Amino acid sequence: MGNLAPIHRPQRLVTTIDKTPTVCVYGGDELARYGFGEDHPFGPDRFHVFWKALAERGLESRICKSTPVPAERADIELFHTSAYVDEVIRRSRDGSGYLDMGDTPAFVGVYEAASYVVGSTLDAVDRMIRGECRRAFVPIAGLHHARRDSASGFCVFNDC
Repeated sequence: MGNLAPIHRPQRLVTTIDKTPTVCVYGGDELARYGFGEDHPFGPDRFHVFWKALAERGLESRICKSTPVPAERADIELFHTSAYVDEVIRRSRDGSGYLDMGDTPAFVGVYEAASYVVGSTLDAVDRMIRGECRRAFVPIAGLHHARRDSASGFCVFNDC
């Protein structure tokens, strides 16, 4: 038993808390526009319900409120096909039809609304990498069901 090497226990890293705001939360009308109508499960009230709850709990003073940012088309096309992006833009003009087989209706401005979700997510990642915030939250984001060439599950574009 005397030949066993001692167990190596790494030292704990001690970090200091810096002045970087802990959480950047994206808020604004641009994100609130991502909703599919009063009778749809992903209705237009989701954003406002979240922001009201945040304010009622007194959390606004503990976050860095961040302005929504639109995505560039080239960023959207890193995953989605240009033909699909063209279709979303067309349907965004008149707000007619569905972007999938019946779950995700088009509405006037759907392209712009979805672009702000994607752009805000990308901006949040950039800000965390640059050290401007430690965490970020985009209340309408997390849209991950969309396919390369169609919407799915209320997701027009992927933002993950």
